[in-house]
Amino acid sequence: MTRPRIVIADDNALFLQSLSSILTPEFEIVSTAGDGRSALDLIRSCKPDLAVLDLSMPGLTGIEVVTELAKLRQNTPIVICSVMTDSEIVEAARRAGASAYVFKTRVERELIPAMKLALEKRRLPQFQD
Repeated sequence: MTRPRIVIADDNALFLQSLSSILTPEFEIVSTAGDGRSALDLIRSCKPDLAVLDLSMPGLTGIEVVTELAKLRQNTPIVICSVMTDSEIVEAARRAGASAYVFKTRVERELIPAMKLALEKRRLPQFQD
């Protein structure tokens, strides 16, 4: 069985490395980025099955990347990962089209299940309309 192909973007190199370690057993990481513009370019060129994006990155935020992908009609599921827990920001990510929003403090237990739901084109309960 082939592993889903993913792109990961985060401007914190240590967190990016940690995410890669957590996700490698179940996903094929086709590329990583340290800023939003690079993440957008990689998603467009690599056409991964899913992308995991930090919310606050230089260039473009995770939400801005989601918005740009929607304009391009590229329906790559996106999971936003952030330390920000403000409900308005989570709602903004949902409205932009993100499949899920996972707090970085919960990555180890919530990220992979959120990604699997996103790959099934399902949203987490708090992300349903």
